[in-house]
Amino acid sequence: MVRSLDRLPPATLRALSILDERRGLRVSEFARLDGCSQPTATTLIGRLVAGGLVSRTRDPGDSRAVVVELTPAGRDCLNASRRAIGSALAARLPSFGTDRLDRLRVELSDLLGELKSTAPQPFSHQE
Repeated sequence: MVRSLDRLPPATLRALSILDERRGLRVSEFARLDGCSQPTATTLIGRLVAGGLVSRTRDPGDSRAVVVELTPAGRDCLNASRRAIGSALAARLPSFGTDRLDRLRVELSDLLGELKSTAPQPFSHQE
């Protein structure tokens, strides 16, 4: 499935990132966040489960549904891929020193946090 840790297919990297950020999700919620159909999400999640990167468990609120989340191997794979991407970017930006890149990382993290705090909240299946 995955060619190497630093060359994850974009759909895999995006899926792992969504699951890292949101923790346990129903497949339907994952599909909504990923912008794909539920059958496409089911297929992608199935490949990630088969690769040991994601686990499926019964939804405690609805025994007919499953919740998917990263496994420790999935988190390790995602982190390794992020490090490889960061190293590749740093190599292409030699005039950006480590301090500048760290400041940018903090600023982008703050921006993402602000965007999340002002985004409409999705409907919770437990409401």
